[in-house]
Amino acid sequence: MAGESDKWPLDFRIFASLCILWAAVLLMRSIFNLSAGGVPLEDVIFGVKFYANQARLTMALQAVTIGAFGLGILMRQRWALILTLAYMAQVVAGHVIFITSNLGVESQRIHVKIASAEAPLILLIALYVVFRSRPLLRQPSV
Repeated sequence: MAGESDKWPLDFRIFASLCILWAAVLLMRSIFNLSAGGVPLEDVIFGVKFYANQARLTMALQAVTIGAFGLGILMRQRWALILTLAYMAQVVAGHVIFITSNLGVESQRIHVKIASAEAPLILLIALYVVFRSRPLLRQPSV
């Protein structure tokens, strides 16, 4: 009989560990106001760009969310799968909204290019989460 750890794939648990690590990085960035090149901290949620203290707050909220679903996956909780899927849907939708709404804005051209370059990787991560979550969501609750 397969143990509980066999039901949750190792690669998905590694993904969860990487999520926790990324959440720690985001939290440190938001707490210590760490930005690259002296520019104000920026963050985007659902295609809306935030700056400075608002960006710090939204980044901290994202860090808490990512850390929560990372820990939830490691603890093999079904709610973590749903939270992960919802968060990834927000990330994909946010990229689409940001790219389409800022396509003609000259001052956002470089940010649109970066978001466009990130889009395939984000979509692959979202599809990976969907692919790995489906069989786990179908299992009966313990």
